[in-house]
Amino acid sequence: MYFFNPFLLPILCLFLLFIGEVHSQTRPRENGKNSKTVEKTPNTTTVPAPTETTPTDPNQTTQNPAPVTEEGNKEETPTEEADRFKDLDNKNGIVVTGSRGERRLKDSAVATEVISRKRIEQTGARNLGEVLDTQTGINVTPFFGGSQVQMLGLDSKYVLFLVDGQRIAGRLNNTIDLTRFKVQNIERVEIVKGSSSSLYGADAIGGVINIITKQAEKPEHYQFRTTYGNGRQTNFGTQGEKNLIADVGFKNEFVASNFFGGFNQSAAYDLDPKTPATTGNAFQDNNVGGNMTFNPDGKFKVKTGINYLNRNQAGVDSRSNGGVFDRTNLTNDFLALGAIEYAYGKRNMVSLRGNFSRWENHYKLDQRNSNELDVKELTNEFSSQGVAQIDHEINNDHMITAGVESYSEELQSDRLQRRNAFRTRRAAFIQDEWVVWRQGFVWRLVPGVRHDVDSQFGGQTTPKIATKVDITSNLVFRASYGKGFRPPSFRELYLRFENPGVGYVVDGNDKLRPERSTTVNADIEYTPFKFWTLSLSVFRNDITDLIQYSFGTRTSEFANFQLKNIQRAYTRGVEAGSRVRFLKYFALELGYNQTDTRDLTTDRPLEGRALHQGTMNFFVNAPGGWEFALRAKRLDKRPFYSTTNEFTAGSSTALIDQQTKSVEENNKVVYGKPFTLLNVRMEKKFFDGRMSLFLGVDNVLDQYELTYNPIRPRFYYGGLQATF
Repeated sequence: MYFFNPFLLPILCLFLLFIGEVHSQTRPRENGKNSKTVEKTPNTTTVPAPTETTPTDPNQTTQNPAPVTEEGNKEETPTEEADRFKDLDNKNGIVVTGSRGERRLKDSAVATEVISRKRIEQTGARNLGEVLDTQTGINVTPFFGGSQVQMLGLDSKYVLFLVDGQRIAGRLNNTIDLTRFKVQNIERVEIVKGSSSSLYGADAIGGVINIITKQAEKPEHYQFRTTYGNGRQTNFGTQGEKNLIADVGFKNEFVASNFFGGFNQSAAYDLDPKTPATTGNAFQDNNVGGNMTFNPDGKFKVKTGINYLNRNQAGVDSRSNGGVFDRTNLTNDFLALGAIEYAYGKRNMVSLRGNFSRWENHYKLDQRNSNELDVKELTNEFSSQGVAQIDHEINNDHMITAGVESYSEELQSDRLQRRNAFRTRRAAFIQDEWVVWRQGFVWRLVPGVRHDVDSQFGGQTTPKIATKVDITSNLVFRASYGKGFRPPSFRELYLRFENPGVGYVVDGNDKLRPERSTTVNADIEYTPFKFWTLSLSVFRNDITDLIQYSFGTRTSEFANFQLKNIQRAYTRGVEAGSRVRFLKYFALELGYNQTDTRDLTTDRPLEGRALHQGTMNFFVNAPGGWEFALRAKRLDKRPFYSTTNEFTAGSSTALIDQQTKSVEENNKVVYGKPFTLLNVRMEKKFFDGRMSLFLGVDNVLDQYELTYNPIRPRFYYGGLQATF
């Protein structure tokens, strides 16, 4: 409690100042009229925003009249308060992930969660991991390479990550590091939970996370943000964390372009200062990129984009035998995107898209005062993708999406038995968005199927069917059933990894079969009032041919582990959520999910999964440019069967048991402690919102656990943002 009080006092003072500002902006005027009365402006006409029923013919002049007061003057419509959370919710926005084409969010038959740009800015997140941290049904956990995600009880290797709808390279131990995606280039994040293999193919068993990059929307746009933060010196030292980001954009009738750059630097953090080892890596990275869209207002568009990240991470490892190692990871991450689109008719489009991605990682482990156990490794991963797609509206009831896709990947690594691995995948897919019924209620049915031909594993067919019923204007039901598959990664097939400091060897297995899944999702969304939405969803994933590490033999020096298709597992659960806006300036989101998992071979829960998880996001957008955000996550205890994470990165389906003497010892369970993550941020805008100052605290309650929850301790930060 002693450590909490110094933080609580300044935040409480700021919050009281904020409440006073709100009160001064909303109290009744001196003329004695009620504060809700809108100040009248004579001879002012308010034109309503166009709607689907508003005439668009210039010869038609009929419009909804503005409200008229007793004095006969038209009253100004108070739209500022009504739209205060419009950009935060993005309820009427366009999404692309669930159907692989542009659709209105409210029309999407596949439940799609959207994290808007406004939400990203108001939470103060610096990377994708922090963006997703308090999202319902998602758990972000640290590992030695950064942070990773679990979704619907499934690991990161079952989640497909896209940038502008296209695949990317660069998995570290089958895990995409979320910290490599910086927020300055993220316009929004779209999340589809459940199998999406019918549209996207392999690796989408658990769902899809699609990062949509920023596009220029104004004639000119300039933005700059700088942040500095630190925590207790015993955990963080004195260097602190520095972030400098900037982006500039322009748009005219021929071209739209946006360019960005960033510099980020931080010292390591240490949860156990008594040992020489560090917990979280020190890092320094530089990232630049941009995109251009030619003829953005016409039917024919050409889009290009480039993203580049250079990152250097460093940490210190210590072993039980007394060895101390300096560890570094130098990473170069490059992605180039391109697309040609031609729109015809009202909703039709033909598109050609492609990308090239290269991820390069230099890993070095240097033992102090010795070179006996030194390690130097180079990993290069390449991928390229090409897609030809057509979206064609046959009539008002049928919208066809069809396409062909070619994908190739290559891995060059010192950890592979054969040093180099290459494969290709060809695919065709088709989907029909069919409006079955329109009278009284609207019923949409979306069947789809995809067939992949993998150069290593042959043909794979993955069907899916989804349905959406708009029972009333404020009650919606969705359900889906789909198949999925994930072929073994090159590391799982050809890995040869030795860890003499700990005493084990891990071998891949070139006889592995693809993992297969069956997924069922259903959800219902009810909006009893315009300001309040309730949701409830259930899910189940069944996975067969699960790839797991199996203890093989033990020599005098090493324990040997090999990957095998030996297990079946399921994850199932329920998610509940509530979003409410109240008193004009406040928004509250509550979420709860229960995730039950089971490894059917060993008859025990999957490792690292919490049975219960709750989230809360509380936002205040008040007059005077004040904004406040409070985000919280409560995670229940989680079972663990191993403490070895040097190789596995904490991936629950890849953890290696240290106890190999008996079945009883192998099944011995240790529970990670429950914890509550609490982040707060306050911002004050100036000069009509063009400049702002902000302060924040991450992990307010300072909760962490060295072995099973090594998240960053309490961290204070502040900064400045300017937009022109």
